[in-house]
Amino acid sequence: MSTLTFEKWLQQRLNLHGADIAEDGEIGNETTSEIKKFQALKGLKVSGLADSDTIKLLRQSPNGRGRVATRDVPSQDMPPWLKEMDRRMGLHEVRDKTALSGWLKFGKFLGDPSKLPWCGDAVETSIVKTLPDEPVPSNPFFAQNWRAFGMDAGGPLVGAIGVIRWTANSGHVGIVVGYDAAKRRVFLMGGNQQNAVAISSFPESKFIAFRWPKTFPFRRYPALRADSVEPADYAATR
Repeated sequence: MSTLTFEKWLQQRLNLHGADIAEDGEIGNETTSEIKKFQALKGLKVSGLADSDTIKLLRQSPNGRGRVATRDVPSQDMPPWLKEMDRRMGLHEVRDKTALSGWLKFGKFLGDPSKLPWCGDAVETSIVKTLPDEPVPSNPFFAQNWRAFGMDAGGPLVGAIGVIRWTANSGHVGIVVGYDAAKRRVFLMGGNQQNAVAISSFPESKFIAFRWPKTFPFRRYPALRADSVEPADYAATR
């Protein structure tokens, strides 16, 4: 029996309150639109985000005669954009090219991922699908452009967009999932890492920015398990 995720719980509660969306755990435009409708109906700030005020009212039954206990609301173990990329873990640019390309086309699409670097494409897709009101770089494919995205995260927080500079004209971008302070290694989940969506570790010294979406409040999340991750370098992101 699978565990109910926060994302599926959210969709179930929206449907209970009158929406008609798939309860697939995938947060996209449809779910975000229904959150906004619910917020407007309840007089809340319309953000499209499942914030604490929205969750509080979704816990109530539609007739107002009961509510879901706080302890029965699944925890949000990842920010939505990281959850979106996590759902694509393992997709390979050759073996899974059709599925991977279909996902990347949700936002801007650079082209054939087996022939072109697609790390920025993967981050952009994860952001625009889950945070449709969040501005992204006009050219999201050049990894270093993400250094101006959102706001400063203050360091390698889980969920932050980590930006690497290899040379003046090359870099890499992914989403932070952990940090080894002793070895000063940052664990990134990203595209074009060993030719797939994967978790790799990179030296902290190579990062030029850690950024956080402006439309989503800072929150601390648990690090993802990454015990068997091998150190990566420039070659692993080509």
